[in-house]
Amino acid sequence: MKPKDMIRNIVIILFLYILVPLLIVPYLSFKYGNVYGLLGSLFYYVGLIIAKFKLWIFLPIPIVFCLWYWFTYGFGIRDYVTIYFVCMMAAVFFQQILAQINKLVNKVLPEEEQNYDYDNKIEKMNQEIALYRKNHPLEKITHDVIEKIRTDIFFN
Repeated sequence: MKPKDMIRNIVIILFLYILVPLLIVPYLSFKYGNVYGLLGSLFYYVGLIIAKFKLWIFLPIPIVFCLWYWFTYGFGIRDYVTIYFVCMMAAVFFQQILAQINKLVNKVLPEEEQNYDYDNKIEKMNQEIALYRKNHPLEKITHDVIEKIRTDIFFN
């Protein structure tokens, strides 16, 4: 992994996994004067664990419980069940977005890696030919000279 990719991943992890539950959820809890809202951070991390480690068998449990609760007692935006469910689903959603982004950004086929290596070697070969022309301005570049440079770069 390249250092640039590592820094990008660290920033994303810091933002999504630490700042969201540790800043936004407590802010909203204290803004509305409700200490029980702090449990939203716990549910956020539960959803994150379910999504990160692909423990999808546990995801229907809170979904079925929330559907039962909403059917029995009615749906309310300010219910604890709804708030906790939204916190947990936000973590699952963020994790899935991150997984899709990583899949699309880091999608490199083996053939593409070979193409990158080949392109780098061609560029190096062109630099060597230009250097040869600079050091030997009166000599004509023959096929033997190009073959020698190519052999040195590609096979050594």
